[in-house]
Amino acid sequence: MMDVGGFALPWTDHPRQPGAPVAVVGIGCRLPGANSAEALWEQLCRGVDATRRVPRNRFPGADGPAYDTMRGGFLDDVESFDADFFGIAPQDAEVMDPQQRVLLPVAWEALEDAGILPAEWSAARTAVYVGQAHGDNWDRTRDGRRDALDLGCLAGTHQRSMLAGRLSYHLGLHGPSVTVDAAQASSLAALHLACLSLRANESALALAGGANLILGPDATGMFDSAGVLSEAGHCAFGDAGADGFVRSDGVAVVVLKRLDRALADGDRVRAVILGSALSHDGADKDQLLDPSRAGQARAMRWAYEDAGIAAGEVDYVEAHGTGTRIDAVELGALNDVLAQDRRPGHRCLVGSAKSNIGHTEAAAGVVGVIKTALCLEHGQVPPSLHHHEPSPAVDWARVPLAVPTSMEPLGAPHRRPTAAVNGQSISGVNAHVVLTRLDAPDDAAQDDGPWPLTL
Repeated sequence: MMDVGGFALPWTDHPRQPGAPVAVVGIGCRLPGANSAEALWEQLCRGVDATRRVPRNRFPGADGPAYDTMRGGFLDDVESFDADFFGIAPQDAEVMDPQQRVLLPVAWEALEDAGILPAEWSAARTAVYVGQAHGDNWDRTRDGRRDALDLGCLAGTHQRSMLAGRLSYHLGLHGPSVTVDAAQASSLAALHLACLSLRANESALALAGGANLILGPDATGMFDSAGVLSEAGHCAFGDAGADGFVRSDGVAVVVLKRLDRALADGDRVRAVILGSALSHDGADKDQLLDPSRAGQARAMRWAYEDAGIAAGEVDYVEAHGTGTRIDAVELGALNDVLAQDRRPGHRCLVGSAKSNIGHTEAAAGVVGVIKTALCLEHGQVPPSLHHHEPSPAVDWARVPLAVPTSMEPLGAPHRRPTAAVNGQSISGVNAHVVLTRLDAPDDAAQDDGPWPLTL
């Protein structure tokens, strides 16, 4: 302890008490090849790679061999939008960032999945935390409308804060409303902040998610010049032949409540978030853009401390898993943390949804949470694609990790499984979230009805 102005303050490494569990009660998504959680699960189970060539109309005016051959994960028709449903005037919808256009219906569908009408929560504190990292639409709007830029353009596409603000406005929500930019860790950071808001009773309900649409060629060109994009056209997490990642569209939202509130309200609990943590690499590396094994391990340890569980109990990790040199750093950090006190023979499966749909960047963390929630619901882990020969950069004989190449059971029989989602970013932010499922008590009374049909 240290004394500051008469107040005793704990040192920064003082052990924390586990926080209150948070329930995932609703899911919505638009992902390459999957417009719902159910479609995503079918795609994962079938081992589908949903990446493809860049749609010809995606980058108007851009040409060259890089764009003719580049692959990625793309949503169809991101420009269309049911503006009337959300009470948005046509002239306002015209200048809205498509990331806002897609986020609104996805958030609505997540609330539908939770059985929640936004109007019923207008008097409560309902938080919105959404990750966004790119503003391609502002670049193309500015270049195409230099003589007609107005306040609508400012609100519709220039100000990133409007991604969360518009969601709160059109759904009539009054809690915290924050757009989070932590690069590729943005949505996982947004979810962490949403959990903190719920645990502090600042909010009673929270929407957490991320939006990432590739609407211009500039960032893609810079990634290509940096040599981090895959010439093979897919993310081969942990594989010896991995040569980079592919960029992808993706919008994902989860609806959260404190677990005690969700149980009291009779909600369907799709997964339970036991704990989460954010860290930054600090000066643990030579250059800002380098990944840090120590930085990632730090976030992992803090998350398990927050969850109140031993890291050695984890059965599955949805990795950041880009198919770049970061994989070896991430797998090394996971081994450093998960190997501690692990039972002999208790391996930990580790996979990546990016092998199916590509790298959804700002939305990737919540996409990973959705995949992990589905794994917990079904008690299975789908294969991670394009994994043929384990990377020689990882000492696989020493690590208690295994990349599944076929459907695998999640956890041991008669034991509630534990899973985690890992994320990191080019800015040095690391995020880790620990989840489990809600098992009904064995002696729970069976209620055979009658049941109401809700329309």
